Amino acid sequence: MQIKTRSIPWIIIGSYFVFGSVWILLSDTLLYQISTNFITNKQMGLYKGWFFILLTCGYLYFLLRHLLSQNREMETRLLESEERYRRLVESSPYAICLLQNGKINFTNQTGLNMIGVKRFEDMDEDHTTLVVSPGDSHRIKTILASLEANKHSSPQTFEYQLRRKNNEIIDVESTFIPITFKGESATIIQTNDITERKNALKELWDAKQMIQAIIIASPIAIMTLDMNANIQSWNPAAEKIFGWKSNDIVGKRSPLVPEGERDITIPEIIKHGHIINEEVKRKRKDGSIAYTALSTAPIEDENGNIIGIMAAFMDITDKKKTEEALIKTEKLSAVGQLAASVAHEIRNPLTSVKGFIQLLNQDERFLDKAPFMSIMLAEIDRMDVIIKDLLVLAKPQAHRFTSFEMNTLLTYVTQLLSTQASLYNISFQYELVKEENFLFGEENQLKQVFINLIKNAIESMPDGGCVKIRTRKLDRGIEVTIRDEGAGIPSHKIKTLGEPFYTTKEEGTGLGLLSSFKIIENHKGTIHFESTVGIGTSVTVLLPLTESDTTNDND
Repeated sequence: MQIKTRSIPWIIIGSYFVFGSVWILLSDTLLYQISTNFITNKQMGLYKGWFFILLTCGYLYFLLRHLLSQNREMETRLLESEERYRRLVESSPYAICLLQNGKINFTNQTGLNMIGVKRFEDMDEDHTTLVVSPGDSHRIKTILASLEANKHSSPQTFEYQLRRKNNEIIDVESTFIPITFKGESATIIQTNDITERKNALKELWDAKQMIQAIIIASPIAIMTLDMNANIQSWNPAAEKIFGWKSNDIVGKRSPLVPEGERDITIPEIIKHGHIINEEVKRKRKDGSIAYTALSTAPIEDENGNIIGIMAAFMDITDKKKTEEALIKTEKLSAVGQLAASVAHEIRNPLTSVKGFIQLLNQDERFLDKAPFMSIMLAEIDRMDVIIKDLLVLAKPQAHRFTSFEMNTLLTYVTQLLSTQASLYNISFQYELVKEENFLFGEENQLKQVFINLIKNAIESMPDGGCVKIRTRKLDRGIEVTIRDEGAGIPSHKIKTLGEPFYTTKEEGTGLGLLSSFKIIENHKGTIHFESTVGIGTSVTVLLPLTESDTTNDND
């Protein structure tokens, strides 16, 4: 039990009063019972008084000894407690100071180091002079006034900047705690230097902003997914490449995997680690296919647990088209070399055949065969033109464009192929414009184009059918449509039409459509295929009307 020093006199007085009262009462009562003689009682009273004094001295001695022992023990514990608190305050990593009546009465060594002074005497009594911002200084004065007015106020914490003695500015966080010291209101200010923390947060924020800027400006589609494959982020490049806006797709499962394409699952990515530049097909919002190079990386939390996946898609559609164009160019180069060789070998015997037919045409015995001779010579001339076109694949040549009528050209081609059409039980149906439509181009080359197209239509219907030929005059040119009722061409094969050596025929070479595409391209026209399996194929050729449209880039 702890006894306060100021209570000791009252304890002694109280004890003496109680002890004396009890002694007088008990001793007088006992004395009168023993003897009634006055003299005797007087002498015994004298002895009783001395005995009381001795007894009282002994009692007071032991009482004071006990009280002093208790007081020394209390003082020792108090000194130990003060030493513990002093060491705690001095060793605290926080700056701790005592503020009373607007002045700093104490600060620990951490506080001195924080301010940049060696001794307490070197500090300014007014701590607010160290605060950098006048607004922060006013805020601190308001907090101190509030705590002084209400001793039972809760501690308040505030961040601000301090200026050290060397004019270095640091960021600090102070907690203001109201107390009573020596009977008066005071405030303990516990301050922590948070400069490193603030700098780390700033660096983290700057790094985050830089990463976000890189992601936003990146031409690569970047997205993050959680472990359930739900999209968590979607950058502008992803919007541009795939077509979905961020608001439309974030929080939903990825719709990018096209039908028939195997998806790479998150467990597979985690199992195999990083994926780098793996070529995959992905679907755009409009249903078209984008060729992409996929790279992935896991996203981990602070404990190293994988909580998601980052996926980056580089659009390589143009690259794939360039590669396909390069392959096509290499094929064209090979075809050109082959065409030059074949054309050279065919042209020599063809010249001989043409010469003998001309001789027979002059013989009177074959006058009745003159019409057939004329057709043979015309076809040999056309074969010669075709050979020249094959040479075009090997070496571009100058074109000799002339004006001709489109309906007349189509009629000539169908008459030429009528015998083959009859063999296949094929009929022709015409929807030709009535007025004459003159074009400016290489007539023999265009004959070859339509012979190839109509011949393909005939051969696509081995069981018979109808080939519909339609012409339309448009503002930008003449449109010719050839439609058959054949087996049709699958959609995935249409895009490869016109490539060297690609054909849907068992004995074809693909050179017919290749040369046709080349001729149409030289005439600044377009050719377009539409086909439905089991219904038929439609080929639309658009050729410009005027000479300037055709020859601008051929001069």
